[in-house]
Amino acid sequence: TRIGAASARRQLALSAAESAVEMTIVGWNMDSATPIGVSGTKATAIEGFEVPVVVHVTRLDSTLYWIVADAADSSSGSGVSRRIGVAVRVLIAPDHSITIDRISERSWSELF
Repeated sequence: TRIGAASARRQLALSAAESAVEMTIVGWNMDSATPIGVSGTKATAIEGFEVPVVVHVTRLDSTLYWIVADAADSSSGSGVSRRIGVAVRVLIAPDHSITIDRISERSWSELF
């Protein structure tokens, strides 16, 4: 029973981290991207999941960003956490429209 419960908590944390990354990508706008300088990081707590999630967006260069979602199930005292990272390229057109492309070589990875 404990193994099954721990496995379910790990899957819940992974789903929350993946969803938080997707929410960050879908909700990307010019205002959220502008204040981050090269090598700067912006952290945001994402609400609405059963597991608390913090998303860190790090600007690697003029168009490349590294998004890391850290989901930790601290309420159960289990110490279960999952962390994933996604590399994206953000392109802003002259009409201020934004295109976000995942880096295809390795866009998604689980971090430890």
